[in-house]
Amino acid sequence: MRSCRLLFLLGGSAAFDVAAEEFIPAAGGCEAKIALLMQSGEGWEKHVREYTEPWVRRGVSEWYPVVPDANGVLDFDTVSAALRKATAIFIGGGHTPTYHRLYAAEPVRSAIRERYQEGVPVAGVSAGALIAPEVCALSPRTTGGDSLQIVTGLGLVRDLVVGVHFTERDALPSLLEAMAKTRTKTGWGIDGSACAVFGDEEFKGILGRSAYRIEIADFETMSYTAVECITAYSK
Repeated sequence: MRSCRLLFLLGGSAAFDVAAEEFIPAAGGCEAKIALLMQSGEGWEKHVREYTEPWVRRGVSEWYPVVPDANGVLDFDTVSAALRKATAIFIGGGHTPTYHRLYAAEPVRSAIRERYQEGVPVAGVSAGALIAPEVCALSPRTTGGDSLQIVTGLGLVRDLVVGVHFTERDALPSLLEAMAKTRTKTGWGIDGSACAVFGDEEFKGILGRSAYRIEIADFETMSYTAVECITAYSK
C-alpha cells in the first residue's frame, strides 16, 4: 500500500503530457496497468491514443479501456475486473453528466473509491476531474437545463469545488455559483494545460500552468480572492 493517496485533476487534454511526468511513476512506471474509464460513442477507440501516447513514451504497455455498451450501460463485472488489476485509474473527458452517471453512481463509485483508499492513484481530465470531488457542478451547457445542477461526485476529495478549462471558458462565474450553492469556501479553477495534484486529500502543487485557488471570505457579499498558483508539485 502506498503511503500517500494521489489525485491528479487535469483541466484539459493539453495537460496530458505534463501530468504523465508524475502520474506514470506513481502508477508503477513501465510496469503500470491503467484502467482508462471513458464514455462510449461512435469512434471512441480513436480517442484512446490521445490518452495513452504520453504513457507509451514513458514505457507503459498495459491499459484497459472501460466503456459502456451500445445502450449506454456499464457491465459492472468488467469494470470491477479492470479496477482490481489496475495500478492506476484515469477518468477521461467528454460529457460530464454521462461520466457522472457512469462512474459516480453505485456500485462503480464505491469500487473506484475502494481502490483509491488502497493507494491506487486516480487522475481525471475535464469531466473526469469535475466528478472527482464530493461536490460536482453540472453546468447548463452540459445538461441542457436552465440552471446549474449540484450532484454528488466520487468524493475523492472534500470541501472544494473544481472548474476546468478555467480561463479558456471564463468559468469563474459558474464556479462561484457552485461554491455559493454548496457553501464551499474553496474552489480550484484549472486551465486546460494544468494539473492540480492532491496527496491524502491535501493540495500538493501544480503541474503545468495555470491553476487558481479561489477562497470565498463572505457568502453574504460573495467577496472572494483568486490567486494564481504555480507551485511546483512536491513529491
